[in-house]
Amino acid sequence: MNAPPSLDSRVLHFAGLGLLALAAIFGWQELQLEAVLVAVVASGIATVVSAQRLEGAMRWLAPALLLVTAQVSALTWLAFKVPLLLLGVALPVLGASWVAVRLLRSQPPTLTGAMSGLPLRVPEFLTWQTLGLGLMATSGGAYFHLMTMHVDDIARRLVLTLVWTLIGLGLVLLGRRLTDTAPRDAGFVVLAGAVLKATMYDTTHLFGGLRIGVLVAVSALLLLGAQVLKRPAGSATEAR
Repeated sequence: MNAPPSLDSRVLHFAGLGLLALAAIFGWQELQLEAVLVAVVASGIATVVSAQRLEGAMRWLAPALLLVTAQVSALTWLAFKVPLLLLGVALPVLGASWVAVRLLRSQPPTLTGAMSGLPLRVPEFLTWQTLGLGLMATSGGAYFHLMTMHVDDIARRLVLTLVWTLIGLGLVLLGRRLTDTAPRDAGFVVLAGAVLKATMYDTTHLFGGLRIGVLVAVSALLLLGAQVLKRPAGSATEAR
């Protein structure tokens, strides 16, 4: 009896991924890559995994790998400040974007047997958290390496706070538009980071009008977002 095509496809996928992982291991040994670059290699592998078909365990595995590798790369960048490590964050963000689109288009799976007790929304949650945290990390890294170079103006410190606030609001509003809680949850995590930076860092490193300005700017964006969220969810659609 011939094996079903889906099984054949999975065998080839996992064999290819296994060889890719093995090539990465030998590449690390032969090319004597810096230890910190392992995070970038892992992110690349996770991104390749995320391009596979989201069936069965792969629906959970791909988002989980993206989130873990993005976090590891971000934390490694915080420790060593190597610009190339930002690629280890950017790759999972791209992979998570692709996964998010496919999850939005796919039908929710029906789980049976041992997997029946697993929450069905876990892949969506992990994927959007990767996007939110990844965008925070990449924008923070780009800000550190680009905007802080040869710029001594103290006002630059509030730029990242505003960027994080806009990213968070964008995700919250996107979740509202899609009627999906996963983007909204990720947006509130980013907003929490922006508010913490504004209250714990900016208020102690900015002075005078700039300290007042960053608080006013962030509060204005939050209040504007609150007003938009007060509108009925279907009002934009009905207006068309």
